[in-house]
Amino acid sequence: MAKKRERKFEDHVELMLSVFESAEACRSENIALRSILRKQGLSDEAVRSRLRRILKNPGLDESGAQVVKRACEETLKRYLEFDAQEVLAKLDPYGRVQ
Repeated sequence: MAKKRERKFEDHVELMLSVFESAEACRSENIALRSILRKQGLSDEAVRSRLRRILKNPGLDESGAQVVKRACEETLKRYLEFDAQEVLAKLDPYGRVQ
C-alpha cells in the first residue's frame, strides 16, 4: 500500500503519511460500497442508519477515515511544534541580557 514518494521525510512524518494514505484507501472503499448499496436501492440515510446500528454509536459524527485523518493532522502538528521547541532550546542566546 505504500506509495512511492518523490521526497523522503523523517520517520515520524512518513508514519503519519502512511496512516493518512490508509485512511484515504478506506474512504475510497467506503464510497465504492455505498455506491453498490445505492444500486441495490438503499438511500444514503438508510446506509447511515444501518451503520450506526451496527456500530452501536448513534452519536457518530465522523467516519473512521475522518477520525484517522484528524488524528494524523493533530499529531503531525504536535511533532512539528516539538521539533521547533527542541531547536530553540539548543540555541545559545547572544546579545545583551535584558
